[in-house]
Amino acid sequence: MGSSIRTDHLPFPMPERPHALSQEWRNLTLMHWEVEPKHLIPYLPDGLELDLFEGKAYVGTIPFQMKNVRPRLLPPIPGISNFPEFNIRTYVTKDGKGGVLFLTLDAHSRVTCSYAPYAYGLPYRYAKCNFSKKDDYYTWSSKRESDGVVLRGEAKATGELMKAKPGSLEEFLFERYSLYVEYKGTLQIAHTQHDPWTFQEGEATLEKNSLTEKYNLGIEDVLKPDLVHLSDGVYVHTWPIELAERINPKDTRDYLFLDGDCGLCHRLATFIDKRIAKGKELGYRPILDKDAQRVISTLPQNIQNADSVYLIRNGKPYIRSSAGIRTLLYMRWYYRIWYPFVWLIPLPIRDIGYRFVAKYRHRIFSRPEICTFRVD
Repeated sequence: MGSSIRTDHLPFPMPERPHALSQEWRNLTLMHWEVEPKHLIPYLPDGLELDLFEGKAYVGTIPFQMKNVRPRLLPPIPGISNFPEFNIRTYVTKDGKGGVLFLTLDAHSRVTCSYAPYAYGLPYRYAKCNFSKKDDYYTWSSKRESDGVVLRGEAKATGELMKAKPGSLEEFLFERYSLYVEYKGTLQIAHTQHDPWTFQEGEATLEKNSLTEKYNLGIEDVLKPDLVHLSDGVYVHTWPIELAERINPKDTRDYLFLDGDCGLCHRLATFIDKRIAKGKELGYRPILDKDAQRVISTLPQNIQNADSVYLIRNGKPYIRSSAGIRTLLYMRWYYRIWYPFVWLIPLPIRDIGYRFVAKYRHRIFSRPEICTFRVD
């Protein structure tokens, strides 16, 4: 499968840095039920809103096959890169960016069920799954190891191949290019890029569905979905999770938050700005700026309470010396080359030096009367 993916249909740009994983989502049965929003609200992390289509909320149960899952530039690994997955998802939005929120991802892969919650915060659970395809028929079953919930049934295609029309329910359900998770108490987003979906209407015969029933979504009959579609699937690039809260939803720059009344911080911002490398961008905000405080307030409590500068780089927060040394990465090459050498100094030693300088900075550098570093 080639790695070329269209970009002209994307509702928002993907991160400029390279993607982390390549994978294929294949042989999907997309079953959806209309549900009352009140049943989904308890599952939403703070900061997310339920996305509605014409005032209606939907939940999907989707059995399919994950294929050729691997890190970028590496080949698939036999016995690890291919496995069935059965997930339940709903549709959410933040700052106008629609995405998916997973209630569960049941997968026949112990590696994925161990790694994905650790690295992405995704609610993966191990299940024994079977999946087969014959012509336009899919047959699938899963049984979760921890509590025994089951999804078992089959589906067949009944309609012609099509793509979602603009403004349609199918576009709302399928054309999603991000997912949201709560990770270590912080709302995070991961971007997913693929071509537009090609799908068919279908029929599903469900023998048992305690998987969907488990989540108490007020569905009258979990054996009869309101909508059924089948798709051969898509080739996908995914990016690591990053902070969902931004200074501005359309501003993808990294940001450095500095003490607005610190002479050293002003000198640091000016020093970096005059030596910024071609093609690099870095925004600045005083720590007490309302936008900076909004971002900081979403971070884990120990980071919120740090008496420190903050660097938000590629959607990840860094504080103290970890923030300071990474500012080298935005500067010209003869500054950047020092980063690996400074990084080799153990973090506790670096932070001792940081705290010493921070403690005495006002004695050495006079406080500015106004904030003079660039804010844009």
